[in-house]
Amino acid sequence: MQNYDFIIAGGGLAGLSLAYYMNQTVLRDKSILIIDQDTKSQNDRTWCFWEKDRQSPFDSIVHRQWNQVYFHGTNFSSALELGPYSYKWLRGIDFYTFVKTDLAKNPNITFVQERIERVKDTPNGGFIITEHNQYLGGYVFDSTYSLKLNLPDCHNLLQHFKGWEIETDVPIFDPNCPIMMDYRVEQRGLGVRFMYVLPESPTRAMVEYTIFSDKLLPTTEYDAELHSYIKEFLKISDFRIEHEEFGVIPMTDEPTPSLDGEHVFRIGTGGGYVKASTGYAFQRTQRFTRELVKNLVTIGKPLPPKRSLKKRFKDLLDSTLLNVLLKSRASGKEVFTALYQKNPTPRLFAFLDEDTTLMDDLKIMSTVPLGAFTAGLFDALRKKI
Repeated sequence: MQNYDFIIAGGGLAGLSLAYYMNQTVLRDKSILIIDQDTKSQNDRTWCFWEKDRQSPFDSIVHRQWNQVYFHGTNFSSALELGPYSYKWLRGIDFYTFVKTDLAKNPNITFVQERIERVKDTPNGGFIITEHNQYLGGYVFDSTYSLKLNLPDCHNLLQHFKGWEIETDVPIFDPNCPIMMDYRVEQRGLGVRFMYVLPESPTRAMVEYTIFSDKLLPTTEYDAELHSYIKEFLKISDFRIEHEEFGVIPMTDEPTPSLDGEHVFRIGTGGGYVKASTGYAFQRTQRFTRELVKNLVTIGKPLPPKRSLKKRFKDLLDSTLLNVLLKSRASGKEVFTALYQKNPTPRLFAFLDEDTTLMDDLKIMSTVPLGAFTAGLFDALRKKI
């Protein structure tokens, strides 16, 4: 059996972010093992997020960024000014390469490519069994835990998406302004459906179809909707697909306890790093992993995120939106159009980042369909009591 001070189970966004921040502190002198069955050598995903104007460790690898975005909703289409925020596009392969290059300079950090079969807590530390080996760590940070998504008193949706990076022979796209959300596509019942377009140049862009629903679609339906949107709304009849991606993110208010025993600490989706009402994870992951490293450095152990009264209220708002969508109390198209039409975009971004005051929250919630959200609020409260 091989022993390490810290083991990171899973080398995706959460695992690599945690390792990166550990490597910037005195923890770099500890023995750290990162286990993942994948080499992370493919551009398997796209992260889009907004960020205030400040220096970020990943600024050098941001693929594109913008100071305004287009929004198309119900009888409302506009370019949105972002104020102090920038909307950023970061490619998975660039993030993986950047972080792994940084970590490779530290001989105390070891990568192994193995499939993890079991993670458990023991009196001696966190224990991991892979297909070939066994490992013991002072702490195991587990990003492989899967949520059940079937608890009866929880709200569960899936955010699933398929994207094509397409190339055209003639200039089509506006490189200075992406389409962040386009709800002009057919909504087709329960949930939310929208497109977004991330332009790289006048002739190249990522076009992605995103759905919030409780079930995945047949593969052919994603393709058909992408073809239809590109032809009808982008007015493109001739293009080449240079790259494609597909992903699924749980949108759930299922409890995500960080501690799984004394030595196993959950991170990533299983640790609550995905915002329940939006599926956004990149910035939350940075925030949570930085805090986790701070605790390791200052007090020598990881601590779960604080469950303050403010955080509980934010979680209740997430549950309310999920309830509204699952119960079809209002269409997602109607809800998000109201939010972006009636609120300054910087305030809305701060709200989605959970950086607003109670007064700001109440102002924002007054702009959504009040009947639907009042019913959703009381139903969500009933489920939690």
